[in-house]
Amino acid sequence: MDNQAILSSSVDTETAKPVDKPTLLQLLPKILRGIGAGALVVAMYSFLVQGWQSGNDVFRYLLMLGHTGALAAIGLASGHWLQESKSARLLTTLALISIPANFAILGALIYSQSGSLLVGDYPSYVAWTTDSLRTALVTTGFAFLVLIPTIFLGFSILARSVFRQLSILFLIVNAALLLPLRDPVWIGALATIIAVVNLYFCRVITQNDIVAKTREGAIALALQMLPVLVLLGRNMWLYAADELMLSVLAATIYLALRQASLYANHSRAIRNALDAASLIAALAFTFSFGVLVSDTPLIADGLVLPLAALAFSGLVYDISSRGPTAIAIYRYIAVLGLVTPTLGNMLLLGGLLTSCATMALGVMLILQGYRKRQRCVFLGGALLVAAGLGYQALEIFRHFSLGSWATLAILGIALIVCAAMIESQGGKYRLNIENWKNNIKAWDY
Repeated sequence: MDNQAILSSSVDTETAKPVDKPTLLQLLPKILRGIGAGALVVAMYSFLVQGWQSGNDVFRYLLMLGHTGALAAIGLASGHWLQESKSARLLTTLALISIPANFAILGALIYSQSGSLLVGDYPSYVAWTTDSLRTALVTTGFAFLVLIPTIFLGFSILARSVFRQLSILFLIVNAALLLPLRDPVWIGALATIIAVVNLYFCRVITQNDIVAKTREGAIALALQMLPVLVLLGRNMWLYAADELMLSVLAATIYLALRQASLYANHSRAIRNALDAASLIAALAFTFSFGVLVSDTPLIADGLVLPLAALAFSGLVYDISSRGPTAIAIYRYIAVLGLVTPTLGNMLLLGGLLTSCATMALGVMLILQGYRKRQRCVFLGGALLVAAGLGYQALEIFRHFSLGSWATLAILGIALIVCAAMIESQGGKYRLNIENWKNNIKAWDY
């Protein structure tokens, strides 16, 4: 055996050696960091229900503010003196996670002096109050002296190349928690607008930057949605969780999962898990949206199920079209999720409106299937259009009277003309049908 073969064999032997399992001493820092992070997150958000110390609410909040500042300071010191970056990143990330809790408490202090809060509106453990609006605003201004540097420090560590843009966006989104609004309609509209604008700017900020491909960058982008979830969670906890709030919450979770899925190209397993979670969020949105639409007096009963099915189908179809790892099964689910309820709705309720809605959705599917060259979408639309036309034909036949000579004459003429067209153009029609079949077979599933 020559020297080159021996060298190749030795290299293969070296690479084939199993990697040693990490020792307990190597795993211990990860375990300690995980337990410590969990304890700190629970501690931070337990402040929202005033779980610590006695004293007035402003004093309690200042303890929370000090806790946030201490996390950032310790993280900075850890990276500078101990030269250990993992714990430094973790501590500053936890400081960023605490920012929405800070803003939520400041918003509660401001809201307590807005004139809208009534005694007994909330349980005592969540009723953050202060003696005057001036005190609430001064506390907010003082808190900004700690919160703004913490935000910029945290994002400079997680995503240095775009930390200014992400910091400003995070600050603006958190500022929504300060608004003295509690009406579910206004909160739902505000949360929807913020979520959409937030995701749009995250996409713009990162489209020419590789920050989204790193773990820290993905965390920095995911944190942008945390204030929206706190905003919705606060209203759902303290007020009636009506269909509007549930729909907005489900849609927000779906959008957050969608954004995370787009950034998870490095791991197919994570991408698949996020897509499956998106499917659950789509189902939750569909049910709450369907109930919301059914309670709207301006929408006819025959349109409720098609609209809910269209919402579900659109969300699931979006899952199927995400990037290179799109799974065809989601496309089938989307088509079945629209075709089956729509046909059932037409058969159960009947009427001109439901059949027209069926045909309209079918035309939409046909156009989308033709544009994207997707067979199941096109055939699903063709099925809906055929079902709608068939239903209309049956209704016409039911109400068609054969008793008069005029109707018999019209029917006879129509049949003779159809026969003539088939005789004269049958070969052409047959060729066109074969060409269509061959083209559709070449499309994607």
